[in-house]
Amino acid sequence: MSMKENAGRRRYSPKEQLRILEEARQTEAKISEVCRRYGISCGQFYRWEELARDGALERLTQGRKKKKDKGSSKEEALQHENERLKSVIAEITTENLELKKNFIL
Repeated sequence: MSMKENAGRRRYSPKEQLRILEEARQTEAKISEVCRRYGISCGQFYRWEELARDGALERLTQGRKKKKDKGSSKEEALQHENERLKSVIAEITTENLELKKNFIL
């Protein structure tokens, strides 16, 4: 375990924090016991747990947004192509009308 000492405080990496959270939740040990073992307060444990839950929720939400964004970007591309084709048709129609006018005169 790589704890960094900083003015008497131990600092755990995010991976270590997650491992401590998992250990506390997956074993039959009480949370207070796990906190004592690692020298953290129960308040700190619950704060890490809240951050982990918020991070997981944010990541899951982003995953859904990406799926929606992929669909909407495809839709936007099709709309753009549709507009391009409409402008090509308008240009050809205009040229055709000009040719008809010049041929009749």
